Amino acid sequence: MDSSDNASVGVAYQIPRNALALLMVAQVVVVAPYVLQLSPWIITVGLFCGYWRTRVYQGRWDYPRRWVKAGLVIASVVGVIVSGVGAFSLETASSLLILAFALKLVEMKSRRDAFLVIFLSYFIIATQFLFDQSILIAFYELAAIIVVTAALVGLNQLHSIVRPVVTLKIAATLVFQAIPFTIVLFLFFPRIAPLWTVPLPSGATSGISDRVTPGDIARLTQSDELAFRVVFDGEVPALRDLYWRGIVYSQFEAGTWSIAPDLRRRGEATFEPIGDARTYDYEVLLEPTLRNWLFAINAAFTTNDPTIRRTRNHTLEVADPVMSVFRYKVRSYPDMLLDPLLREGFRARETHLFGEDNPRVREFAASLYQASGSEDAYIAAVLSHIRTQPYRYTLSPPTLASVNSIDEFWFTTRAGFCTHYAGAFVYMMRAAGIPARMVGGYQGGEINPISNHLMVRQYDAHAWAEVWSQDRGWQRVDPTAAVAPDRIELGLSAALSVADRATLSVFSNARMGAWGFLTGVLQWSDSLEHRWNLWVVGYDSNFQAGLLKKWLGEITPTRIGIAMFVGGGVSLSVVAGLLFWRRRPVKQHPVERIFSTFAAKLSRYGYQRRPEESPAAYVRRVADEAGLSEAQVGGVIAELDTLLYNPAIAWGSTELRALRNQLRRLQFRLAFGS
Repeated sequence: MDSSDNASVGVAYQIPRNALALLMVAQVVVVAPYVLQLSPWIITVGLFCGYWRTRVYQGRWDYPRRWVKAGLVIASVVGVIVSGVGAFSLETASSLLILAFALKLVEMKSRRDAFLVIFLSYFIIATQFLFDQSILIAFYELAAIIVVTAALVGLNQLHSIVRPVVTLKIAATLVFQAIPFTIVLFLFFPRIAPLWTVPLPSGATSGISDRVTPGDIARLTQSDELAFRVVFDGEVPALRDLYWRGIVYSQFEAGTWSIAPDLRRRGEATFEPIGDARTYDYEVLLEPTLRNWLFAINAAFTTNDPTIRRTRNHTLEVADPVMSVFRYKVRSYPDMLLDPLLREGFRARETHLFGEDNPRVREFAASLYQASGSEDAYIAAVLSHIRTQPYRYTLSPPTLASVNSIDEFWFTTRAGFCTHYAGAFVYMMRAAGIPARMVGGYQGGEINPISNHLMVRQYDAHAWAEVWSQDRGWQRVDPTAAVAPDRIELGLSAALSVADRATLSVFSNARMGAWGFLTGVLQWSDSLEHRWNLWVVGYDSNFQAGLLKKWLGEITPTRIGIAMFVGGGVSLSVVAGLLFWRRRPVKQHPVERIFSTFAAKLSRYGYQRRPEESPAAYVRRVADEAGLSEAQVGGVIAELDTLLYNPAIAWGSTELRALRNQLRRLQFRLAFGS
């Protein structure tokens, strides 16, 4: 392109200076939420590109040459591979996207480049919701959309009138005008599955794993992250009844409990109702776990989702891993008889002890069982031993060896968390030939008094035992209740020592009720987040179908189309009405209205009023041009100044009529003079 071509494109080719500044600010705002997901070196590359572009903006550096850009691209790709995210995943894709976004900043010269950066910004904002869907990030990204839109508005303004504050106001107005129609589309547009999927970020995991070593769940108490929320249809059960079953551990080897391989396969469980058994109806809003298992009170049956299945060990699983807030309705029968008949294969698995591990506990169990005389008496004797001997419940248990770990805990350390006691109890049951297994999940929760929903957090993670008998099937036995009964009756906080409480964060202590004002603030924010999850994040196809059926009756494509058309028309009409209201004529002062009529009539005689002239100045100029004396116009000028600029003077219809008569006489003189 020669100099003449440059002159022809001129302003249309260049990026306005203030618009460029807005665009650079927008890039920082867009990338900021990704700081926790990106490697430090990627952030460093982004900061370096931003610094280079700032120097170019200041006129101190030039744009990088091609070999420099090629080197940055190659180094970035190699860096993504070396940094540990070489496998294709969402983290890899977002890292490459952010790097491309940052590198584009360095070479951005023309408006075309700027438009590309802006469209990438919108895409990056949408991608962030794959990592976080909280209400806080939603409001942040709304602000980010306004900043990016401001940069887009600035690109379409002339260089001389790009003012950041004014441009931001225009962008905010445009964004908020689009919200009503966005709500209509959100409510009525069908919920459809994605056309493709990528592996999700590895960091968003549930606290409960399919393999657990004594002490693992104790470490979860250091986290106050939310596991799930529950809304009961009616009164919330007592804390001692809130056992949220998730995983059944049937295999113990080398100090670690895990799911038995054949229990991973889905199958039908057997059960028998018991008379007029209790029932709990509730809805669970599960946070992302990247796992298939769900949590519910035993025995649980889902009521609204065919993709959820019951397994052979009476747990719930969903077909696909939980990638976002997942809501499901459950009816639980806590008094139901589970597996009244136990097949030999299951009995063999639930009584199996690996190798010759823990010989002292085996010997102790055999002796105690022989002295007890029955299974029930033996179970009571084991619990009594835990209750009467100097065992201690603690969040900081000593580390156990992988070999003979239960021997070490039972006879030496005698300090542990729920998994220590549940695992040792199950082992002793099996040593006596009684089928037993360990169950992992959560126990208890805290009620939010504002919205009356139950919150279950990672520090509520718990493990307990199940023992099978011919008369009662699988029955829950919680050895933790023997060493720390307050943990079951009153919650984790009541069972912790002062030293254990000191290891928790300020927020964990506040959520447990130790900080009055902060506790109230956290409850209020959680209530707000709960409503957000109910109506926005959890607005899935099932919830949408129920809501539309309530509003429209039978759901058909025609009715949905009509609803979208009517809703869209109403939303657009509201926006149009507001726009017309803002542009409505401003009500004039009565004196100004009378004078405007007078000035319009004088314009017929060639006396045009200038934009900068006040009424008095206009009358004086016209009088001078027509050769009128001060005596002929002085009274009119004085009356105009008094009525327009003196608030202390009261005026009414008499004064307005007098002014109108004076202006008519003046008009007659000017017309006669013309």
